[in-house]
Amino acid sequence: MFNISTKQIIQGITVISAITIGWQTAGATVIDKFTEDGWIQFADDEGIVGPGGGGQAFDAEYLFYKKEGSTLSIGLQTGFNVVDGKQTYSNHRYDAGDLALSFDGDNSTYEYAFDAGQHTEGYWNNTDNTTIETVEAGLYLVTEWNNDVYAGYTESNPFAMQTGTVVHSVTDGALTNALQVGDSYWRTFSFDLAELALSDPNFNFAGIDAHWTMSCGNDNINGSAPVPEPATMLLFGTGLAGLAGYRKKRVHKKYS
Repeated sequence: MFNISTKQIIQGITVISAITIGWQTAGATVIDKFTEDGWIQFADDEGIVGPGGGGQAFDAEYLFYKKEGSTLSIGLQTGFNVVDGKQTYSNHRYDAGDLALSFDGDNSTYEYAFDAGQHTEGYWNNTDNTTIETVEAGLYLVTEWNNDVYAGYTESNPFAMQTGTVVHSVTDGALTNALQVGDSYWRTFSFDLAELALSDPNFNFAGIDAHWTMSCGNDNINGSAPVPEPATMLLFGTGLAGLAGYRKKRVHKKYS
């Protein structure tokens, strides 16, 4: 039988704490932006930066949504610099990923991405990295995702849209804005759900699933929101049937 002294126990706890501290960060406070104007939180900050580290600068904190008529807005709060779309750490640059979205009730795959129009390359130090060109900001139907995150953190995938077809660009009325508040940043994404129903014959709105990470994949955030109220579903069953006109689809290849 091993005799373990109180001193040894305390030393063990100290070692574990020292290992953990680089991975742990205090849960962020929801900024004022998302405590007003009808925002609903649907993903929480668990207080840990994982599977990687880096502290507050790589903390994915909260997801919010609100729906006004057929306009859906998603709000992201994070310690990562989504205003510039990049963060430097230990002389390496990391990029903000695209917001991955699904509406069919199945979050095993994400059919849509809202691209903020920022440059994304994947992990900065990856010599096999594929450069992704900047595209027009807006909502895209994704053909292929980029999963080039540091150290193969598969639970953080997908990272950014590799190729896709524009559904609703900022030119056509989709919106994205960002700002820093204290040691957190926020970015909002807004688009008309009617555009999805017009552009994608397979569109099925059974709720909201969202996912976001940065190119290192050090932290990620995932949220699911319930099925919308009957009044919104009625919109898709009646109002959309009367909309006419052909909207030309533009295919974007984000890699060179």
